[in-house]
Order: sequence, then structure tokens, then C-alpha cells
Amino acid sequence: MPTTMKEKYLNWLSLIETDYITMFIKTWFTFLASLQELVDPERETSRDRETVEKYRKELFNTIDIKINEEFIKNVLNAYSLAKDNVLSSNTFLMKDYFEIFYSFNEDYSDTFSYTYRGKVTELHLKVVYSKRKKKTLKIILNDERKKFKEYFDEKIETGFSLSEKVKSSKIFEEKRKFIDEILSAIKEKSKEIIDGNKRLDERGRRMRMDFLNDECLKDIERELNEKLDIKSVFPLRPNNSMADLDVNTLEIKNKPQFFDEDLTRWFVDFSYKLRNILFHFIIDPMNKDWQSLFKYTYLVLKHLTEENIKVLKIKDEV
Repeated sequence: MPTTMKEKYLNWLSLIETDYITMFIKTWFTFLASLQELVDPERETSRDRETVEKYRKELFNTIDIKINEEFIKNVLNAYSLAKDNVLSSNTFLMKDYFEIFYSFNEDYSDTFSYTYRGKVTELHLKVVYSKRKKKTLKIILNDERKKFKEYFDEKIETGFSLSEKVKSSKIFEEKRKFIDEILSAIKEKSKEIIDGNKRLDERGRRMRMDFLNDECLKDIERELNEKLDIKSVFPLRPNNSMADLDVNTLEIKNKPQFFDEDLTRWFVDFSYKLRNILFHFIIDPMNKDWQSLFKYTYLVLKHLTEENIKVLKIKDEV
């Protein structure tokens, strides 16, 4: 069947459009070659991941590259497109891509308490490392009342992974979300304790949960709302400030010092993961969203590669 004139014109137009996915791939290999010369000239490692990670650590330290406002806007465009559009519907692809923008106070520890008729109820919060070296918020609820100790085996001790909750419920973004996760974890653990007591009937189980909600958590929740400082858990470091990104203007209120450097390091890691998507997953190369994402990642990668080459030239001249 012969091609219509309309189809022919569309084909001509597609030929003059830039294929940013192809441009990204070509630039990636050049970028990687520059990384090897900078951080692994003796080719001591055969793994790209190790080379990329070493480069990230040395950026703005031994590797002094220059970045500008246009560069940062291209990175922010890539971030926004990936987070809110291209990768947002795929849980697997989203995993760990943006967690780097949330950091925790590893020394965080606080206690919230109230006293009723001479009896103290205390909630202890502390950031600890779990066996798998994940940052976990340890939660301990104590109450001096005899009824509490009888109902809940002296205390309720629980917790949750900060990393996982950051990704699933964005607890960093709002104090209320963080408090809800704390209360939810306590209730879930208390239910586990209650259900483990096979001698209890439905009335007994309900009576214990009512006591917890009405006589313990109600006042603790008020204490958390009044006294919890979310910034003491998630300090406003350069990466955490991404929560203040205006996606329309690409501006960040009160952008902290070294934010641009942290953002660049994130992009290096992100570009490596994006490369893995191309090599291991099927995407639609003509999809406009993917093309837009690769447009900005290509432009950023091109800038980094050019800067790397400048650094290498200076080294050669010494």
C-alpha cells in the first residue's frame, strides 16, 4: 500500500526531530570513559557501578567541575519528570530513586510524656540501626498504671523503617504524617499483643484497645502535636529541601548551601539507574514523556562530560 502524502510529511518531520534516547546512550558511554580516566585510570575495577560511585564521592572535592543555573534547572526538570510523571506509576522503577533526597538525624532521640493522677505515660522515640543497617525509628510506650502493664506486658515496643516510610508515605513532608505513622505502629503492635492472648474474648480485646486509644494515645498525640519538632528528625539539609521545589518555576525556597552539589551527586546516581532501565526494561522510545526525560538527562550528562574532559586536560598539562 503506497504511503500517503500526509504520512510522508510526518516521516520527514520525525527524521529531523532529535532522538534524545539515542543521544543519552552515546553520551553515557563518553561520560563513563571520562569517569574511568578520572577515578580509575589503571582499570582496577570492571564494574561501572563502582566507578560511578567513586566519581560521586570525589565530585567537588578532588574533581572540581563547574555548574551553572541552566545545568541545575535541567537536573530539576529531569527530577520532576521522573518523579511525578514517567516513573510515578511504576513502583519497581521508583524504588530507591528518590530516597537519596531524604536524610535523617542519626542521633535523634526524644521523650514525650504527660501525668494523670500522679501516673506518668511516656513515649520514647529514637533513631537506631537495624540488623540490616537500615535506619529505624524505635518506639517505646510506657505507662505507670497497673492496667496498662497488665494489658500490654509492661510496655509497647515497636518501630518502623524510616527509609521505607519516606518512600511509601512521605513522612518527611508533613509533621502530621510522621505522627500518624507513630500512632499506627503503636496500635498495630498493641493489637498483636492483644491477639496473642488467647484467653481474651471480643469484649476483652475491645476493652484493651479502648483503654489504649482513650486513656494513653489521646494525650500522647496531643503532646506530639504540640512539642514534636519534625526538623529535629529530618533536618533541613540540602537534599531535604527538595520538598520545597516549585515544579512550575523550578525554584526552591530558602535553598541551603551546597544544595546544587548534592543535586549533582544525585543526578550521577540517577543517570546510572536510568541507563539500567534502557538496558534491562522495555520502554516506548517514541513516548513524549520518556523523550522529555531523556532530553534533560542528556543535556546534564553532556555538561558533566565536557567538564570532566576539562579536568582531564588540566591534569595532562601539569
